[in-house]
Amino acid sequence: MMTVLIVCLFLHIIICLMLLVLIKTGILAGSRTGLGLAWLIPVWGPLCLLVLELRSRGDREIREEAGLDKLKINDKIYRSILMEEGTPEDRVVPLEEALLVNDTRVRRELMMEIMYGDPGQYVSQLQEARMNDDTEVVHYAVTALTELQKEYDLKFQELEGRMAEEPENEELLDSSLALLEQYIGIGLLEGNAKAVQIRHYSGLLEKKIRGGRAELFWYLKKIDADLKLGEYDHAYAAIETVLARWPKEESGYLRLIEYHSHTQNRAGIDHALDLLRRRNVFLSPKGRGVVRFWGGTPD
Repeated sequence: MMTVLIVCLFLHIIICLMLLVLIKTGILAGSRTGLGLAWLIPVWGPLCLLVLELRSRGDREIREEAGLDKLKINDKIYRSILMEEGTPEDRVVPLEEALLVNDTRVRRELMMEIMYGDPGQYVSQLQEARMNDDTEVVHYAVTALTELQKEYDLKFQELEGRMAEEPENEELLDSSLALLEQYIGIGLLEGNAKAVQIRHYSGLLEKKIRGGRAELFWYLKKIDADLKLGEYDHAYAAIETVLARWPKEESGYLRLIEYHSHTQNRAGIDHALDLLRRRNVFLSPKGRGVVRFWGGTPD
């Protein structure tokens, strides 16, 4: 009897040592507490530890399957977002509509798309969103507009610094003109701030056309900027230069008509129409429309 007990105890010790090795190596997930109980309770202790191990493995497989399925679902959703047909530009109208309807989720989703896309294309929508009653939408809009303004400020600072070092660099001047034109055109500026930038733009254009070697479109941009500012004397001087250097181009005559329209000079408009006829200037569809609007008869 004593021999049987010694053999059983010996086997129990071997089994416990094996369990200890398996736990240490990570094969079994049992805890030190469970192993202690297995040491203290022969036969039933190790059996209970093995049963708990089998149950925990079953639970882990269930959790892993559920987790994988959820991950697959999320992956499908993510892919559907990335592969969604159409660009944010196609959703400008939905954004305007979303700001009017009481759908918080749609408004916020579209605002996030704009923030992480190209806010410069949606300035008017962002400015409208600043007045929305949804504080989170307002926050997104203000943040996007502020970051856009900072981005332009940094670009201008960099260009101004380089132009100070190389004042006669034509490429830098062209870059400044392009950036200013974009800045003014996106609608970020309003009121006096916009007028200040247009005046700066006109000044750079004056520098560009100085010496009379600039191409036609630079003169046209200068005329347009001066008309917006109400600088009619400067605009007229540029128009005269265009008519003298490019007498067969309709753009100079169209700007002359626009100039007389701004100054409310009907006789001047009639004179410009007469010049077009007498000089036999070829008119594009746009030019024909302008002449027809002012009562002329396009050839």
